[in-house]
Amino acid sequence: MFIPENKLAVPSFKPEKKEEPALAASAVRIQQGGLTCSVPVKPGSTLLDAALANGCDMKYKCRKGTCGQCAVDVVAGAEFLSARNTAEQKKLGSSAKRLACQSVMSQVK
Repeated sequence: MFIPENKLAVPSFKPEKKEEPALAASAVRIQQGGLTCSVPVKPGSTLLDAALANGCDMKYKCRKGTCGQCAVDVVAGAEFLSARNTAEQKKLGSSAKRLACQSVMSQVK
């Protein structure tokens, strides 16, 4: 059976345009080395625990605030984190970084 070319319908498929997901209303965006993660706020959880539960493959070791392996830059959502505690102040000094194992998440009041 012959179908003339002008009668032949050929579907046009284009790849879906992928955009970076928007930051959720209650989320913290962190960077560690070349890794960037958006972590949903889980009140009462440390930033480290919430990041790991969300699939963020970040570095960490002691979970006590002494080794500094979990130090991160908070790019957005710092208002969802507790104030720096003594362990963070001692380990990081005046650095803007946060220790993910010591940063406790909460809802903004």
